Amino acid sequence: MLDLVAIAHDMRDAFKARNMRKMRKTNDRIQEETALNFSKQNFMLAVYSYVLGKMLSKPRFFAKANAESIKLIEGTLDAIVSAAVKKDSAALAKNLDSLGEAIQTLDRSDSRFVKGMVDKGKLKTAAILYAQGISLSAASEMTGVEKQEIMDYAGKTMMFDRLSDKIPLDSRIKKARKMLLGE
Repeated sequence: MLDLVAIAHDMRDAFKARNMRKMRKTNDRIQEETALNFSKQNFMLAVYSYVLGKMLSKPRFFAKANAESIKLIEGTLDAIVSAAVKKDSAALAKNLDSLGEAIQTLDRSDSRFVKGMVDKGKLKTAAILYAQGISLSAASEMTGVEKQEIMDYAGKTMMFDRLSDKIPLDSRIKKARKMLLGE
C-alpha cells in the first residue's frame, strides 16, 4: 500500500531541493505501487512525479521568468502534503488537479514539444504499467491512453528490455480477478 504521506513529503522535498535523483526514486516507488494497486490517485502521483523530475532536469524551467509558476507548484505540493497528513481525500484530489494545472501553465509558457509534459507523463506511466505485465487493454482503460500510443511508445523506447521488475503472474491473476469479479 502506498504511504501517501511519505510520498507527498518526498515529492515536495525533492522538488524544493531541486533533487532530480530523489524525485526519480520517488517516481519509481509510485510506479511500482500503481502497477500493483492501481488507482486514479496513484496514477496521477506517478505522472506528476515523473513530470516534476523532468522539470528538475531542465534548468530553463527555473529561470527568473518562471519564478511565480515555480512558487505555485511548491505551494500546491505543500497543500498535497497537508491533505495527505489530514487524510482529506477531497482536498488531495483538488490539489492534484491544481498541480496538474500549474504544471501545464508552466509547460505552455515554454512549449517546445508537440505533446505536453503531462500528456507524455501519462503515456510513459501507461507504457510502464504495460511493460510490467498489465495487459495492453487494461493499461489503456485504466490510464485513458490509447492502446496504439502505448504500444508505439513501449516499442520505440525498448521499455520491455529495460524493465526487469515485472509483476509476478500470481499478482496479475489476483488483479484480474479483482477487476473482473470484484473479489
